[in-house]
Formats: sequence, C-alpha cells, structure tokens
Amino acid sequence: MNRRRFAAALLTAGTVPLAGCAGDGEWNPTVDGDTPTIPLGEEATVTVSATDIGGFNFRPPPDGITIGTAASERSVSPPPDSGEDSYPPRWFWSRRTDVTVGVPIAVAETADPGEYQY
Repeated sequence: MNRRRFAAALLTAGTVPLAGCAGDGEWNPTVDGDTPTIPLGEEATVTVSATDIGGFNFRPPPDGITIGTAASERSVSPPPDSGEDSYPPRWFWSRRTDVTVGVPIAVAETADPGEYQY
C-alpha cells in the first residue's frame, strides 16, 4: 500500500525584522511539527509550533498535496496581527512570539509516494 510520510512538511517559518526590538541581539527560533504518515486519498491535521518568530508562511505544496488554508479549516494561535491573503497565506505578528498552526493536509490518490520535509 502506498503511503505518504508528511514530516511537518511544506511549512516554513520566517521573521519580519522590527526596528528597535529589545533583546540581546541573539535570535534562536525553533520550529517543531508533527510527522504523520498519511495514506494516499486520506487527510490528517498537522500541527506546527514555532518559537520567537514574527512571521509564518507555507511553501507551495507539490501536485497531489492540498493544504486546508481557509479560516474555517485552520487554527493559528495567537491570531496574527496582519497577513497576506495569498496562496499560500502569510501571517505576521507585531513582535516576536511563540505560534502554533494546525492545518489539514490531504493527499490525493494520484500523489507521488515520498517524504516531504520543510
């Protein structure tokens, strides 16, 4: 049976430089995510946690992979201060923060088998 391993894939965390930020000048963000195996034709929710970030975005998914990015499908905590209504979406916070994002990932029956990492 073909299965798809989705290692917290297709998600990337970024930052927005902010002038006048307090701190010691060190920036050590971390990103940690689920690593589910998703069978072809199935869907799973992937949760990613990132620390000390000012922005978060998705990479465009490859053919056969769909990321549920509609507001009713995703969870972003804390809510972003701003964002870009694009595909994939981008979210920004006014200061560095710890963020948790959960999205459904669907794998088509026709998707190429493999592992996708961010």
